[in-house]
Amino acid sequence: MKPVIPILDWRTTRAALEKARAEGTSPTLVTPENAAAVYGAGYLAALQERARREFPDVAFTLVVDCGDAPGWALACLRAGVKVISMDPLNDKIADIARQMGAELIRRPS
Repeated sequence: MKPVIPILDWRTTRAALEKARAEGTSPTLVTPENAAAVYGAGYLAALQERARREFPDVAFTLVVDCGDAPGWALACLRAGVKVISMDPLNDKIADIARQMGAELIRRPS
């Protein structure tokens, strides 16, 4: 089972990925609830890209929480976020995500 690690920003993301690298794990990083509305899609996509660039050897998943807002979910997908969560799940957003090579999942706990 992959460890689920809450992250807030680059500092906590980097710490989680450094720990995963040292332990040889493949973590699931999860943003706070409604993070898309708080941080914005561009910031979260940039966080994902920086993590991939600086930790290419760590197989991690970043889950961006979009709350119940389809608009924020779509903004994150357009910005390049690969895994989003919504509550409740939205079939239309899930279909759009699949078409964009991304995924809508339930928020990991």
